[in-house]
Amino acid sequence: MRNYIIMAGADWEFQGVDFQVLATNRRKYLTRQNTAKADLRFLMMDVRAGQVTRIDVTYPGGTKTEAASVVTTFGPVSRSSIGTFTDSAGVSRTGFKPGQFSVMSITDLYAAVRDIGQNAPGTLQEVSFFGHGWMGGLILVNSFDDRSPVVPVPSTGGAPTTVVATLGPTQRDPDDKDSRGQYDFVAPTQDAAALALFKAAFATDGFSWLWGCAFPRVIHHAMWAMEGTKGYATSGTGDDTVLTLDRVVKEDVDYIEGFLLPILKTPFPSRSTITTKFKFLKYVFCAANASAFAAQLATATGRPVRAALLGTYAEYDDPPDMMHVHTGFTAHVAFYKNYVGMTMDPEGRGYGVYPPGLTCTAPTVP
Repeated sequence: MRNYIIMAGADWEFQGVDFQVLATNRRKYLTRQNTAKADLRFLMMDVRAGQVTRIDVTYPGGTKTEAASVVTTFGPVSRSSIGTFTDSAGVSRTGFKPGQFSVMSITDLYAAVRDIGQNAPGTLQEVSFFGHGWMGGLILVNSFDDRSPVVPVPSTGGAPTTVVATLGPTQRDPDDKDSRGQYDFVAPTQDAAALALFKAAFATDGFSWLWGCAFPRVIHHAMWAMEGTKGYATSGTGDDTVLTLDRVVKEDVDYIEGFLLPILKTPFPSRSTITTKFKFLKYVFCAANASAFAAQLATATGRPVRAALLGTYAEYDDPPDMMHVHTGFTAHVAFYKNYVGMTMDPEGRGYGVYPPGLTCTAPTVP
């Protein structure tokens, strides 16, 4: 039986989109593509409803049959789950309020993958996530990692109490439901044994798909400034070509300098222009993508991850079906294909394909 996991995050802004509808459309699409009539099992993880449903698609006598059953329930996400609050460090935040421990987490998705790795290794064809996203991965509920969570203390009587917990350097905040690449693929969240199961779940042609955005504005703007510079071309620009970026702003310069200062040893003299060789800019945008959650997930699973390339964003199909990357990023896509070696998703939806172990070699200074 082929396994699929499709998770739908909550639209924490409550602006009308129901990601579970898009997740269901993906399930229906994959079922239609199953012309060989192989048995399929879908685990549908609906964060907003707080429900995990297993749907088995079988073909007894050649006739399609679907059987659905709820296998796990969690706390639902409603408008009251989102609000403005002060965290343990005294910072005012607006998002997923702390203390909602019963709500589904990204760690529940990881556990579902490991279960397949334990009980049906090599059968997981696809893990898809529909929802909002950023370069750090999946936004299930717009929660926070404040490193000082307030947790309840069991009481035998009297008023319940809470304490501010102290977390280890790689320990996840229990209030945090969203993905965190720096914690999710190391102990205690997933130790070596857990990661072995995580990787074992996937079929040899399996993959993951992050359908949301990956749009750090600083990366988009810096790439735009580079792409409009005299001497740059969508293909064929030599590594030693000197480019002068005169449409950058301070944020762009600071970001690029953060990658290049250890190499160049000296800061850029201006905060409104950059003059440097193309190879250094190429390295910056490659390294940024290598640090993204999509790249980390690809390495952890040992399988490719389809995701929006940094500096691009996804939008809903019209009429609503699934999602695709906005078509206005042709220059960014050309850069990634021709200079970083990225390939694009085979369904033609504008997502890049992050390979396991994406690395970027730092250029040398003569």
